[in-house]
Amino acid sequence: MESQSYDVDSTTVGWNKSPVMDHSSRFDPNETPTVNSTNPNYHPSSSTTTHNSVTETAANKATAELKKGQHHAEDIITKSKRLMKQQWEETRHSVIHLQKRMKEMVPKEASNLIYWQNPIQSGIVFGVLLSIIITFMFLSSLAAISFWLLALLVVVGLYKLYNYVMATFVGRVQDDIFDSIFSSDVHISERHAQAMANYIRTNGTSIIRQARRVFLWNNLTTSIIFGLILFASFYIGLSMNTLTFALVGLVFLFTVPKIYQVYQVPIDHVAKQVLDQINQVLAKVTTKAPTTGAAKPKKS
Repeated sequence: MESQSYDVDSTTVGWNKSPVMDHSSRFDPNETPTVNSTNPNYHPSSSTTTHNSVTETAANKATAELKKGQHHAEDIITKSKRLMKQQWEETRHSVIHLQKRMKEMVPKEASNLIYWQNPIQSGIVFGVLLSIIITFMFLSSLAAISFWLLALLVVVGLYKLYNYVMATFVGRVQDDIFDSIFSSDVHISERHAQAMANYIRTNGTSIIRQARRVFLWNNLTTSIIFGLILFASFYIGLSMNTLTFALVGLVFLFTVPKIYQVYQVPIDHVAKQVLDQINQVLAKVTTKAPTTGAAKPKKS
């Protein structure tokens, strides 16, 4: 029995000694202390604390920089919204002023033609201008000018011949329409020349000032809109020439103002609904923009 206990004790002692011997055999004195190191000189508590403090400091700095960036983004969005609103108001006032100036620049006779106050006169002018543009589209400039001058000469000659026949053989004298249109006392008086010069000076000065504001970017929104118009005109010019554009503009000039005058109430109602929808969309976008910029960062 004693030998058996000795064997157990010896075995136990061997079990107790074997880990120590194995530990001493695996220890390397030149090994760099790490978390999984077997070096007895390694103290994990101090290094872990230092690592955690460095990580917290970096996280605090990142959070502070993120908050600073969020506030900066909110300031930029607020200033942009204020600037857009200011530029929009300036553009609206510029458009209203331009409409008033256009009404002042257009003579009353031309306005009566555009709005068909006298349908017969407006129809004659529209038909003649439309025919002239179509002629220049299919003929050269020299041929078109010669054709229309010859047509005018022939028409006036035939009318004079008709009046002569009616007065000689029928005995009925009629007033000459062309004599009433083109008076024999054709001259430009000093008063008319001065009025025309003042008209050109006033409107020319206004156009030059407006062009200066646009090309020198005094009004950001107006310059951008003018640039978009020029960009669209460039692509339109690639698909059509000036005469085609003039043809479309002539039809637009003699149709759209009259249509708007007749159907002004329903057109204004539809336009107001569309503008309200656009303003609602812009309001939603601008109100959501700061929220997006101030979103909390995701944890790594």
